[in-house]
Amino acid sequence: MDTGINNWAERILIRLLGYEQCVDRLALSFCMGIYIAFCPFVGFHTALVFLFAWIFALNFAVMLSVSMFVNNPWTMVPVYGAGHWFGDWMLSWCGINHYEWNPSWITSLNSWAHEAIGLRGFSFWAFMIGGNILGIALGVMCYPMIKRLFVVIKERGKKKVKQTVLRSKKAAHNLARKAKPLIARVKQRVKKSEQHENSRTK
Repeated sequence: MDTGINNWAERILIRLLGYEQCVDRLALSFCMGIYIAFCPFVGFHTALVFLFAWIFALNFAVMLSVSMFVNNPWTMVPVYGAGHWFGDWMLSWCGINHYEWNPSWITSLNSWAHEAIGLRGFSFWAFMIGGNILGIALGVMCYPMIKRLFVVIKERGKKKVKQTVLRSKKAAHNLARKAKPLIARVKQRVKKSEQHENSRTK
């Protein structure tokens, strides 16, 4: 099962490398997709993909796929929760009481959430700062690993192509070697037929 999944993932990555030859650009697009997944601008992720693909000349399909794979309806709560927790920890570590800086509508939302579901303590600034910094940090940390992975897969893909070409050449050579006696017999029959026709003409 795991082998099948790994082969499937490797085929997808090799296909991506076939469309996008520049490993650096592909790795940067991948890591930018990770940042977009964690960035707290809810509802603007697709717009950010378009914007970054245009400004930095990155691979649109890779960024969109990675961002949707990381941040989707099943992972949205833990992804945004991790960003808020990280921002809350960082601002608290700096000694900043960021809850006092909440906009009025966030304070109203906190009051409603506390009364309705018992949830409290949401900070607009922890959410915004934590999500952006966590997304940037994860993207930067993943870049060398992702780049190395793409380099390895690209080299493996080249080796597979070379092996396929060598096997094709070997098969063609064997076929030609096996066909030589048959071609020789056909030539002999044609020659005998021509000699017979010439003798009858004379």
